[in-house]
Amino acid sequence: MKRWALALLLSLGVTTSAAAARAQSPEGASIAVAEALFQQGRALLDQGRYAEACLKLAESQRLDPKLGTLLNLAVCHEKEGKTATAWAEYISAASLARGKGQKDREQFARDHVAELKKKLAYVVLRMETPPAGLGMKLDDKPIDVAALNVPLPIDPGNHTVAAMAPGKRSWTGEILVPAQPGEIPVVIPALEDAPAPPPTETPPPPPPEPSPPLAQTKPPPAEPRISAPTGPSASTVLLVTGFGIGGAALLVGAVTGILTLVEASEILPKCNGSQCPGQADALATANTLANVSNIGFGVAVLGLGVGIAGIALAPKHEKAPPRAVSVMPLVGPFAIGLRGTF
Repeated sequence: MKRWALALLLSLGVTTSAAAARAQSPEGASIAVAEALFQQGRALLDQGRYAEACLKLAESQRLDPKLGTLLNLAVCHEKEGKTATAWAEYISAASLARGKGQKDREQFARDHVAELKKKLAYVVLRMETPPAGLGMKLDDKPIDVAALNVPLPIDPGNHTVAAMAPGKRSWTGEILVPAQPGEIPVVIPALEDAPAPPPTETPPPPPPEPSPPLAQTKPPPAEPRISAPTGPSASTVLLVTGFGIGGAALLVGAVTGILTLVEASEILPKCNGSQCPGQADALATANTLANVSNIGFGVAVLGLGVGIAGIALAPKHEKAPPRAVSVMPLVGPFAIGLRGTF
């Protein structure tokens, strides 16, 4: 007896410990919340506060799905007037009850399925030419294109139908489903083309980066200008002096030569052979003029040579000799010479 009692106590202790651990786990906490919501939902359901009761029962079923909670939720939705929702929940409950072998619950669910089917309202979505990529929504819940032209059970009340497709404008329509059986056709019109997106403007190229400032290099120092000499150049002096002296000497030689000839023409008639009595002074004068003439011609040749040398040495761009340089012969009754300005 003591052994049996000890074994029972140990068994109870293990079971209690496991239950306590399960209650302290996250899963256990959800189960506890689900149970509390279920109890509150049942109380609200008994009070006829169906909208509040359905919310509590739905959350309890989400946290801890159970067949009993699902059946109570279906009853609540049926009381609330959501016939299509309750009908679907009874079908699920009947399937679960059959799997568990609970024939009484299965039969309860099937009886309500048959009763609600007589009260169901259906919406039939129609579209003549569905565009590629068509998408539909019923109360913000996606519906496949395969549901077109198929009667879909729907709860009484206001509902929203939407259709959309790539490159098309979306369409939205509202329908009011009465609380009575029947089909409500909803024709979705052809979707309008969406406006083409504005062309993306190519941003202007960024302004060019400013080039680095050029190094301020000082210009090379100007070569010192050599002022041109104000006086005549050497070639000019040679040219002017040579041709001046040569010309003057040529003139002196010519004049003295002529004077020599004149003097000789006066002396010769008075001479007898090589003797010219009384003509010593005249002969001396004639000899002097002849010598001067010879010297003049010699100087003329030399001056012309100097002038030609000046031409050869003068640069090509050199201008004509200035007027300030001049040479002229000077012939007088008692002297023969040159006068010049430089």
